[in-house]
Amino acid sequence: MVELDTPLIMLGQLDWLNWLAMFWFMIILEIPRYTLSGLAVLLSSLKRRSSPTTAERQALDRLTISVVIAGHNEADAIEKCLRSLREQTRKIDEIIFIDDGSTDGMREMINRYCQSGQIDIALSNQVRSGKSASCNFGFTLAKGDIIVNLDADCSYDCDAIEKLIEPFTDPLVGATTGALGVRNYGYSAVTSYQAIEYITAIAMGKRALDMLDLVVCASGAFGAFRREAINQVGLLAPGPGEDFDLTLRLRRSGWKVRFAGDSWCFTDTPATFKAIIRQRRRWDRDTTRTRMRKFRDALHPGRRRFSLLETFEQVEWLVMNLLVTLVFPIYVAYLFLLFGNEAIYILLSVAVAYFILDIAGFSMALAICRRYDSKMIVRIFPYLLTYGLYNGVFMRCVRLYAYFEEWVHRASTRDSYSPSRVSRQAHYIR
Repeated sequence: MVELDTPLIMLGQLDWLNWLAMFWFMIILEIPRYTLSGLAVLLSSLKRRSSPTTAERQALDRLTISVVIAGHNEADAIEKCLRSLREQTRKIDEIIFIDDGSTDGMREMINRYCQSGQIDIALSNQVRSGKSASCNFGFTLAKGDIIVNLDADCSYDCDAIEKLIEPFTDPLVGATTGALGVRNYGYSAVTSYQAIEYITAIAMGKRALDMLDLVVCASGAFGAFRREAINQVGLLAPGPGEDFDLTLRLRRSGWKVRFAGDSWCFTDTPATFKAIIRQRRRWDRDTTRTRMRKFRDALHPGRRRFSLLETFEQVEWLVMNLLVTLVFPIYVAYLFLLFGNEAIYILLSVAVAYFILDIAGFSMALAICRRYDSKMIVRIFPYLLTYGLYNGVFMRCVRLYAYFEEWVHRASTRDSYSPSRVSRQAHYIR
């Protein structure tokens, strides 16, 4: 390696072998990931689904819609949620609200709304049973052709349900999921980072996945399911990660899962680093358990109903998520071992590269989504300067720790998100 004195001279004197030695992580793993996602989104925007025809619109109008909402200690959020449902452009035939053993007066509140006619069925668990059990309670009572599963602490655009069910014009579609936005952006640095993340990773990232028919999670906060599909594959599994688990079962049974990118739901995200670490550890543990234990045979060509598409999706996750996360600390250690203190300048160059890629991705997402106003963009734009550190370093470390927790300790089976008896049942099943 050439001995270099300053960062600018160092970069200027590099031949392609030195560039590869210093920046192989970006060149081999990150730039292709960003580029392929961008190309898929661009193709998706050029090939947007046309509006339903008159015949398709009439078929959609004949579908009955049941909305199932389960919550624990969500009394303060119910009014806002119901207000957004009352304003929907698509008629909702049935609203079922389940109180999951709340202690904040939620039970009494949903009963009052039921008596006033704003809720059709109000249910209450005497003790907390977890989201999957509560939603299953509602699913079994729902009469609609389409069952929409929502979170109590979210609000929805007035055409959210209408847009969410449009993909059901295809009889092979078993589930749909909409776009999630951050309602409390600007409240803290953490919520602002998440606003950027949701715009790029969900609003844009899921468009890319939809283009490739690789949508693998119909969110429990904002997902719709065809009753026929639910009857075929069964209800939500016990324990956390229930929405991801159900979506994979639907895909394995031959049902399509679509992303309705013009259907918007807004939620408040964790506002502190402590809270988001707890949330993301849970999410990543659940994903690891579901993929690597329950559905690990996706890579086995001899399994029943083997699908190259499902295998490709699993490989994509293994490479673009698991491998990248595991390799990153090795890459950092490699730089310091090989280049000593000069590694700091290399990592700063990597940070600049992330910034450029993030700006490009963020701009493309805004142009395609066209949902956010200028006030919101101005509010969160400064956080793009350090978003690469948040997403590329901080969240990667959180993810790595979550993988360790799950592989070594099976921590998902002891998650307080679900009651202990539910977690034990999930552990028994898996």
